[in-house]
Amino acid sequence: MNEFTVLGVLESVGPLEETSSGIKVVNFVITVTRPFKSNQSADEFKVTAFKELAEDIASAGIIGTSVLVRGRLQSNNYRKDDKVYYYSPELLAEKILYVCR
Repeated sequence: MNEFTVLGVLESVGPLEETSSGIKVVNFVITVTRPFKSNQSADEFKVTAFKELAEDIASAGIIGTSVLVRGRLQSNNYRKDDKVYYYSPELLAEKILYVCR
């Protein structure tokens, strides 16, 4: 099963774009606090949403809002001119809930 659920704060929302096949897409960043009591660090995750979900985030996503994101992981692997393989995990959102705290 390929699934993730994460609760974080919406940090930034990119522009709503359209793929060559006409599908709406938006990238956004959420900050998630690490659960360590002695260290209040956080991680930032880039998340991608498509279609109606992308339009919703692009139009209604307010920076600083708490969001619960559910989706799946995808790995984008590629090789550059230096012949080294690079691995880039990507979070693909399937559902987003705005959380009131």
